[in-house]
Amino acid sequence: MTRRHRARITAGLGAAALAAGLLATGPASAAQAATSYAPTPADFKDCPALPAGAQPLLWNCLAIVITDGQMKLGGLTQDITKPITIPVAVGLHDWKIQLRTPEGGFRSDPIDVPKERLPLPIDGIKARVAQAGPVTPGKMIIPDALPLKIGLDHWLFADQCSIGSDKEPISIRPNLGNLGLGSQDGKVVIKTTITDDTFAVPAATGCGLLTGVLNPLVKLPSAAGKNSTDLNTVIRVKNYAFGDNTQSFAKEQGIR
Repeated sequence: MTRRHRARITAGLGAAALAAGLLATGPASAAQAATSYAPTPADFKDCPALPAGAQPLLWNCLAIVITDGQMKLGGLTQDITKPITIPVAVGLHDWKIQLRTPEGGFRSDPIDVPKERLPLPIDGIKARVAQAGPVTPGKMIIPDALPLKIGLDHWLFADQCSIGSDKEPISIRPNLGNLGLGSQDGKVVIKTTITDDTFAVPAATGCGLLTGVLNPLVKLPSAAGKNSTDLNTVIRVKNYAFGDNTQSFAKEQGIR
């Protein structure tokens, strides 16, 4: 493999690190609790399948884990209380850098929405963060945009209740801060924070008869500048042929 090809792969992998990376959240509060994340082989269990004929040694899977943080979407503020893992595969195929996410996109486990954070006296609402369109790398290691939708699960809502959709996603433009190589429970990880306060949030849709009530109560739609994200994130990297190579990947990216 030529130096030119290695440089292209490195650039593409760096772009991917943030391309998935990240998910919607808002200004972190001093009171928010960190999740109990510890690196395990399960971080890579949903790594996307490679395209037919791809060379595994030219592909890396990036496990991007939101460990804690907070999201503010209109009048809804939500702490991240469970780790959210986003697997992204990036590599060289057909002489082009390609990015792949799991079939159907990534989707988080349900996160409890405390009723005290809502202008609704309803217990048991859960939120899910999901991909809402193709994730593509941007310039450097930061994606141009990350399309998201936030599903709201409760028996009072219809099955498709969501803030943002595939047609009208929440388009996050991540900013990367505090990037550095670190350790988490004895494992080498890349640590960073991802923030954005420039995106708009569309009205909730698909919530049945409560749609018309829900949107005014949670102040949706919400214009750009009235929403924010602040996510503590770790990134682990696994080569499809050679296994975990987070430290060497970080070195190639100039991350210390």
